[in-house]
Amino acid sequence: LFAKQQNKANDTEEATKVLRLLSLVGNGYRHLSLYRSTEAVSIFQQLPQNQYKTGWVLSKVGRAQVEAVDYQSALSTFELARKVDPYRVEDMEIYSTVLWHLRKEVDLSYLAHHLLDLDRLAPQSWCVVGNCFSLQNEHDTSLRFLQRAIQLDSHFTYAYTLSGHEYLANDDLDKAQSCFSHATSLDPRHYNAWYGLGMVASRQENYKYSVNYLTRAISINRNSS
Repeated sequence: LFAKQQNKANDTEEATKVLRLLSLVGNGYRHLSLYRSTEAVSIFQQLPQNQYKTGWVLSKVGRAQVEAVDYQSALSTFELARKVDPYRVEDMEIYSTVLWHLRKEVDLSYLAHHLLDLDRLAPQSWCVVGNCFSLQNEHDTSLRFLQRAIQLDSHFTYAYTLSGHEYLANDDLDKAQSCFSHATSLDPRHYNAWYGLGMVASRQENYKYSVNYLTRAISINRNSS
């Protein structure tokens, strides 16, 4: 009888630990989805090290750091994520944007080749290639690869937003606006696309619309200012 009670107590303890882990992961992801970057990182960091140092968690922490415009921290986090999970494809398009902002052309080129070797049918892979050519100011080539990402997954919001920025770089405002608008229709909380629409409207000297779009972006993610 004592052994059964002990086993039951152990099972209860293990179940409590699992529930706490799930609660932390779920709560961290909820804050990330709401662009509460500091809170998300803080919660994820409460996980045990063997759970924290996984590709999924580290990539979400890196994404949160990107949303907080802390690219140096995001760089370190994504580098660790790739070390513990070298075959990861998900979220690598965000990592490529970190490399783009930090002007790390060699690292971005290596990442693009690596992902194409891993999975040529993943839209993330082609977004990374698109970012690679964007950093070299080859915007038309970048757009061709971003179009490939969209062909593979017509609901991949990030590909439309990246395309919008490439069209903006080419001063093709109509196509940029179309891409950003499509991105917001897929994900109304995709603040990057609202920011892009604000930039297009500003270039068109539609300042009222520009302010409205930029205000919308900031209302979703206060760090986007």
